Amino acid sequence: MNAVLSVQGNSFSEETKPSFLSRVFNKKTALKVTKAALPLAVLASFFPDVAMATTTATDLMKSGDTTVKGTFGKSSSVVKWVVLAEVIAGGIMYMMTKNVKFLFGFAIISTFITIGMSVAGY
Repeated sequence: MNAVLSVQGNSFSEETKPSFLSRVFNKKTALKVTKAALPLAVLASFFPDVAMATTTATDLMKSGDTTVKGTFGKSSSVVKWVVLAEVIAGGIMYMMTKNVKFLFGFAIISTFITIGMSVAGY
């Protein structure tokens, strides 16, 4: 027994919608971006000090640096209390769920905090 299937036309539309990338990255939008960015690039090349703001910038947070180091530095009590709170929270979460992930998760968080503080210079 031979069965032959015939299709009476397409069940899908032959017109395809342009892709997202072709709608965003086309000549018209590239021209708009160029028109907006070119004057700024020309001004930045003529006045690099203004564009980079290197000569007029002052560090407004410099005066509070010693206070932050005293409060959140390596030997400060805040860091010790945060680590102690992490250990207690990890122990409580472990006892409630009997899941070791909570116990080791807080140890990993305290390690990341220590590394982050050393990278930041505290």
